[in-house]
Amino acid sequence: MWGIDYNLIVAFFVLVAGAMIVAWMSDMITKYGIGGSGVLILPGMIDSIPRVLLYGQGLGSGAVFFTPKLWLVLVISVAVVVIFTIFINKAELRIPLQRPFVQNDFSESYLPIRVLAAGSMPFMFTTTVFMIPSYIGSFVPEGEFNRFVQNYVAFDNPVGILIYCSIIVFLGYVFSFMNFQTERLTKNLKKSGDYIFNVVPGTATRHYLNQRLFHLSTVANIFFLIIVGTPLIVGLYLPEITNFAFVFANILILITIIDTTMDQFKTMYLRMHYDLL
Repeated sequence: MWGIDYNLIVAFFVLVAGAMIVAWMSDMITKYGIGGSGVLILPGMIDSIPRVLLYGQGLGSGAVFFTPKLWLVLVISVAVVVIFTIFINKAELRIPLQRPFVQNDFSESYLPIRVLAAGSMPFMFTTTVFMIPSYIGSFVPEGEFNRFVQNYVAFDNPVGILIYCSIIVFLGYVFSFMNFQTERLTKNLKKSGDYIFNVVPGTATRHYLNQRLFHLSTVANIFFLIIVGTPLIVGLYLPEITNFAFVFANILILITIIDTTMDQFKTMYLRMHYDLL
């Protein structure tokens, strides 16, 4: 009737309703449990690892038939990625704070900035953003845009890899500044009377924090490019290696989610077992 596809309308409302239920569940987990939305993502991430390893993400990443030698390369590379990811996920820059209203001779006060300030958020969105042009191009199959997408927006050519890596870097910077929120932190420091040595409170402090955060985000983006870009580049010559990039990305997401959940669990445990003197 009137040329309306009711299946599309029903699908839209089902997706919206599902998103609202997931958001509500995430709020309940945050309020009464640990892990937040990460707990909801965790099962899907674990389930998707074998699939992306064997079949990739599409757009030039195909099926892989494993040999003993390829399994050995996978095991060694995964072990290396896990070790370095755990290390860099815990790494942070500690900026000493001057706290004139707090007298404490037993510990130093500092402002921590994590190297992975963006967490795993860039990898959660990069593939989706990368595939958006393919969805748009499908509406105009004969257009120039769709021909460009078909030829270049894929994981089996250098242009596509460059675009994919550029999206990772861009999202890495965006989520770092979104998560750290230097503007709000600067206001809180100024309100409490705390300041960074040799840095004037206010605008100068914000510029200082932005600069430090930018440098750390650059280190994180280099790490992202190494663990994801390297398999994609090698995959241009050895296609079976391409899917390793998506496995490494999922591993990084899993490690950050599990680490955050464990930190929340430790905090809750200490809070429940803390006895006043």
